[in-house]
Amino acid sequence: MKTFPIFLLPKGETMMTAKITGNEIEFFKKTLFPSNKRYSISESGLAVCLDTEKKLIIYGNLSEDGDMGDVTVLPFPDIISPKSILTFKNCIVLGGENNNSYSGTIKSQELVAIYSLTDNKFTAVEMPFKHYDKCVDDLLLDTDNKVLAVDNIIFPKYLIEYDFSNPLFPNLIAWHSLPNNGTYETIKKGTLNDSYVALLSTSVGSGGSGTYINIFRKGDYVNHVGLSQYRNFNQNIDKNCLWRDILLLPNRQFLFISSHEKGIGVYFIKNSKIKNDFTEDSDSIKYINKWNKPVKKILLHPQSDDTVLIIFEEGGLQNLLYSFSLESIDLLLSNFEQ
Repeated sequence: MKTFPIFLLPKGETMMTAKITGNEIEFFKKTLFPSNKRYSISESGLAVCLDTEKKLIIYGNLSEDGDMGDVTVLPFPDIISPKSILTFKNCIVLGGENNNSYSGTIKSQELVAIYSLTDNKFTAVEMPFKHYDKCVDDLLLDTDNKVLAVDNIIFPKYLIEYDFSNPLFPNLIAWHSLPNNGTYETIKKGTLNDSYVALLSTSVGSGGSGTYINIFRKGDYVNHVGLSQYRNFNQNIDKNCLWRDILLLPNRQFLFISSHEKGIGVYFIKNSKIKNDFTEDSDSIKYINKWNKPVKKILLHPQSDDTVLIIFEEGGLQNLLYSFSLESIDLLLSNFEQ
């Protein structure tokens, strides 16, 4: 599924509109989107940003000349404290926490809500259960009008499937219990393709903290393969090598992992490793950093399934700068033996 040709890249503290032409990245204009906040762009160019510090939702329509028109700023709605955001079909989907789990018809502490731009109205979406101290950490859009909501913190964790064929009236399809990786687990990022779903999460306990990646065959959330980094608080572990982002690519059987100063990790997915009895396979990750720069994020080319865009961080926390590189997927993979 091809996405809108204009996308967003960080420039200092804000995001700028950009476009890829041939092997060149062309920058256009600054936006109101902070560079460290969650955002989403629909297939028609509706761009939305979730500013949790200022408790604002910012959205506008991208044009192919890089402009963003009709920018609107909304305060967070009363019904939800959002932590994740997704847009498609002229609607904005929010995932987060119910602001008052004892009011209205939705009794769950975790919540999904949808905002209709046409009706200027937020509506809570049906939740399958009632739990406390939980939150929807990420929202994933599947290609068949399906939205996957992933929750966190208190076991059991769930993945919830919704049919958004009609975005104003989404249907609850199913929910699946997910493996528990540790205390106070938080989902940092989800990614999917036609065959797999992968989740990046972190946890903090009394003895240390962990970073985890769970990989599932799409639709099968009983079996999985796990990757992990665990750090005792008394260990001197290099935090600059921690996993920061994950990306599954269309019709490909591997996972890209950004690992800061270790560069990019590649994990080749083998169905034989995805089992009911948990398989730990972190030693199979292979790394490359031919750029000698800390990798922040990996993005798929908006109009090509053969190229990725890598975002690097430079300059340090007090003077954070970004640089970028377009890379052929096949050339990157040629550095590894499967």
